[in-house]
Amino acid sequence: MKAHNLFGSNPATRALVAVSIAFAMTAAIAAPLMAAAQEPVSAAPPVATAEAIATVATTATAPSSVTTPPAAPVKKAPVAKKLTVPQIIAKVASEAKLSKTQIAALLWIAKHESNFHPTSASSSGCYGLFQLSSAMVSGHPWKDAAWNTRRAIRYMKGRYGGVMQAKAFWSSHHWY
Repeated sequence: MKAHNLFGSNPATRALVAVSIAFAMTAAIAAPLMAAAQEPVSAAPPVATAEAIATVATTATAPSSVTTPPAAPVKKAPVAKKLTVPQIIAKVASEAKLSKTQIAALLWIAKHESNFHPTSASSSGCYGLFQLSSAMVSGHPWKDAAWNTRRAIRYMKGRYGGVMQAKAFWSSHHWY
C-alpha cells in the first residue's frame, strides 16, 4: 500500500511520518550497537540473532514506542552586541584619549556632516561620516565607521589643532 493512502495527501504529514520511521529505525539499530560497544571485546565477533532482527523490525514499524533520552541543554555562545555608529565613534575617540567634551564635539560634527551614515557621499566628492575629501579616503575603507573616525580625528588635529577647534570652525562656516 502506498504511503499516500496510509497517511493522507499532505506532503508535510508524509514527510513527518517518514522521518519518524527513519529515526525509529536508527534508534533501534543504534541501541544494541551502543550496548555492544560498552561490553568487553570477545574473541568471536557478534552474530545477529533472529530475535535481534525481529526487535529491529518491530521497532521500525512502531515509531511511537521508541523514546529518546532528553537532550542535554546546549550552551549558546554569547552574542556580541553590535555597536551603533555613534557608539563606534565614541569608542574610537575614547581609544584616542579624547575627553567627553571632545567626544561630544566629534559626534556633533558627524551628525551634521552625514547624520551618522557611514556610506554617505556628497556631490562635491566627500565621503563617510565626516565627509572626508576623496584624496584622504582614496584606497582606504572609508565606509568603515572606525577608520573614518580615526582619519577625521587626525585631520582635525592637523588642520585645526583639535576636535573642539574643528567644531568651532564648522559652527561659523558650516563646513570644516
